[in-house]
Amino acid sequence: MTRRKTHDAGEPRVVRRKGINGLILDLSAASALYGPTEKSLRRLAERGLIPSRRLLSRVVFLRSELDNFFLNLPGVTLDEARQNIARREKGTR
Repeated sequence: MTRRKTHDAGEPRVVRRKGINGLILDLSAASALYGPTEKSLRRLAERGLIPSRRLLSRVVFLRSELDNFFLNLPGVTLDEARQNIARREKGTR
């Protein structure tokens, strides 16, 4: 994955996201993929609230573990949301 940043000259430069075949993600790649900021992910990892690993002094994530973690969070699945929308539409007609 790439992201464009501008530097002092105002010209965009390409910053590469770090990861190994998308299986191991650093904070930047995990943030881009899942949405929370790098700072939020770091705090969650430090508190043991999200699956992570330490590689030397860096926090890294296994993509499969993050996928499972987010899929198993409490909430509404896509199918449940569609059913709720259909029920609401029936009630407004």
